[in-house]
Amino acid sequence: MSKIEQKLVIPPKPKSRRRRSAVKIVLLLSLIEIGVMVFLFQTIPPVNAPASLKPVQSVPKAGDVIAKDASITFAPAEATALIAHNYPSGVPGAPVGIKKFTFHYRSALPDGKLITVYARAYLPDDNRMKLPVFAFAPGTTGIGDQCAPSLEKPGVANWGNYDSHMSAYASQGFAAVTTDYEGMRDPSRLHHYMIGELEGRALLDAVRALRQLPATSSRLGGDVFLGGYSQGGHAAFWADKIAEQYAPDVKPVGVVGFGPVMSVKETLTDITHAANINWFGPNVLVSYQDYYQQVYPGVLLPNREVDLAANVIAHCIDTDLPYWGHTPVGLYTPEFIQAALNGTVESSYPQFSQNLHANAVGAVPTSSAKRINQGALDNVVLPSQQTAALPELCASSKGAVQLMLYQKTTHYDAMLHSFGDTLTWMRALSAREPVASTCL
Repeated sequence: MSKIEQKLVIPPKPKSRRRRSAVKIVLLLSLIEIGVMVFLFQTIPPVNAPASLKPVQSVPKAGDVIAKDASITFAPAEATALIAHNYPSGVPGAPVGIKKFTFHYRSALPDGKLITVYARAYLPDDNRMKLPVFAFAPGTTGIGDQCAPSLEKPGVANWGNYDSHMSAYASQGFAAVTTDYEGMRDPSRLHHYMIGELEGRALLDAVRALRQLPATSSRLGGDVFLGGYSQGGHAAFWADKIAEQYAPDVKPVGVVGFGPVMSVKETLTDITHAANINWFGPNVLVSYQDYYQQVYPGVLLPNREVDLAANVIAHCIDTDLPYWGHTPVGLYTPEFIQAALNGTVESSYPQFSQNLHANAVGAVPTSSAKRINQGALDNVVLPSQQTAALPELCASSKGAVQLMLYQKTTHYDAMLHSFGDTLTWMRALSAREPVASTCL
């Protein structure tokens, strides 16, 4: 560069401090804007965004509520009339109305697969807080989808009128919930009757789901009681048995069975001891053959094995008795009848006996109090089954165990005759008062 050119170059003016600050502010705002755009791009993907950019959804799990139907409200007089269907006397009239609703929820199979189960809830309609939960498993209604307890219409076919039973407990201040079982109202699978693990899971997950529902979550107290009638007693004791491992968030305070099945094998073989439960064997056979993928030849007569699964599924409990008959002759083989009489089912039918035994209630080493309400005149689940189960229950349980034998009481009115005593027992446990034990 020449001297002339050097003279003609005008040096730039130094930037003012104010201008430098303005530039910095502009740069900072630009960076913030870019950051916001990046954030929005990452969290709000376009409609056709790849899966990796979509928001993370919560993982479905056992106990999740899937849907809830609209509530039905029974005024006090209507609730009292409903309760009277099963309890014509001895139960006070409902002091408040009762809200009922059906919902369905997820339960998990042992392999982790999630299934859908239906349940019904009954609550006193007075907004009382901290209601104890009475989770109830119903007696046998059938294996077919049309036999699900949640579909019961007592005016058409009375399978137990669980509306009446649950309303009775709700009227006395309990949040009562009664569940269907695995496979019911599920066209993709069979209800696996008398599989204790599956029954127990359904009952525990019904409690979990009840806690999630907006209509109930703020009203429930900490105490959970499990109960069940006949098959449901089997389910309740199994739920207690597996709760610590499967549902540690559900801690039963007490478990009560009304004429409960404690031993599947004994319930079946008692057909040779005048138990009027002929239909039990066909139901168990269809269930176990599907669940365990086993065949059990020689239990039923050949002509009764024809279309066995279809015939079992077609009948609910109200038509089971007339269809399958009242005596073992004509349904079971002479060999099976003889083995049941002699106590040799285990050696004569080893695989079947093993599967039956796997679903016995057996030892229940839990801290819950346990109560069995048994009718002395029960000719379905015989009283001898309860006395046989008592020693093992006493030896394993950490809580008090009661076996209450009600005179002039059959299988069908055990819930009625023991209602008041059961309420007193549950209230004592809630108050942390000691309860009597039958165990020595």
